Amino acid sequence: MLRRYANSIILRPEPDPQAHNQINTSTTAFYGNAGAPLDFRLGNGGAGHTGLLRELCEAFIRRHDDNFHIAWVINHSRHTQVALLGDIVQVALTYEPEWENIGIAEGWAERVTMAFHDRFILVGPTSDPATVSGAMDIKMAMRKIAMCGERSTGADCALFHSRGDGSATHYKELQLWGLCGVDLAYARPWRRRLQLTPHGALRRADKDGAYALTDRATFLTAAQDDPALNLRVYVEDGKHLVNPCAALINVRAPVNRLAREFAHWLALEEAQTIIENFGKRWKKGLPIFARKDRTQVEKRYALIAKL
Repeated sequence: MLRRYANSIILRPEPDPQAHNQINTSTTAFYGNAGAPLDFRLGNGGAGHTGLLRELCEAFIRRHDDNFHIAWVINHSRHTQVALLGDIVQVALTYEPEWENIGIAEGWAERVTMAFHDRFILVGPTSDPATVSGAMDIKMAMRKIAMCGERSTGADCALFHSRGDGSATHYKELQLWGLCGVDLAYARPWRRRLQLTPHGALRRADKDGAYALTDRATFLTAAQDDPALNLRVYVEDGKHLVNPCAALINVRAPVNRLAREFAHWLALEEAQTIIENFGKRWKKGLPIFARKDRTQVEKRYALIAKL
């Protein structure tokens, strides 16, 4: 079924052989009038957990007199692209431009718009055993974690938890270790690979006193759901931590008018206002995402300054 419209490179197994290759095809949530027909399915990972997808979908449905509903199908970014290829979802919100470009170059995917920006962040224990609080950027911080992990044992050892699940966060972490010149073949004592949910990974890092790479949306959602979470944000700035989310459609699949209209609507001011204000009513009072034309939220909302 997944080769119905194209035989894409993205159908190959994950580059990391330990990452799982199962594509979720079932609905995670419905938005809008449940008694009305289902019009299209929307693929995404983390933004659905925050509640942003619900707000966007319900606002879009109201524009059309509540006469249909939208389904959210959860997968991580690369698997969301596979779901789009197979017409399992009709709009995909994904976070890996290099992989999006593959589908575009193959002629079946179209990047309709940049929808919003999340941001990768480095979090860790308040005790900061690797002293990353003094790091100038993410590369220096991760080098310090690696050096501390290699030379220390016991309570003062720096631990790093890897998601290891084939997600955009997982591959961003691998990219960053490469930029730092850290050979992960020798990282086993201090780098632990745990295939947990994004929120589960943060809770486990908190419990074990480990550093972890996550994203702003996941971190703030976890902090909202679990006020006892005691991780500190250490690094959130820099070009290597940009986390853009694009809206894609499959141009070879049968035309779904409302799905394509929704993808284009995400670029309009109504949707962008929802995006930039989302999260401000939460306990922390911080926006979660940045608009499509900004790579991060305003400096006054920086997590290091606020949390």
